[in-house]
Amino acid sequence: MFDITLQGFVLSAAMILPLGPQNTLVLNQGIRRQYHWMSASFCALSDTFLICLGIFGGSLLLNSSPLLLGCVPQ
Repeated sequence: MFDITLQGFVLSAAMILPLGPQNTLVLNQGIRRQYHWMSASFCALSDTFLICLGIFGGSLLLNSSPLLLGCVPQ
């Protein structure tokens, strides 16, 4: 159980940590002190929502299609 949790944490960190357009926006807003809390909060909430949507949507898609379920390695 701990191994799965650790893998999920590492995967989430790997998706969020690279500097991309969203992180650059948050850094710029923080440097300028313009809406830095609002932009950081919005980005964190939208990341959480999209990660959950990807996890649960992928699970729903795989469980609803026997063809796709057969392609997933066990």
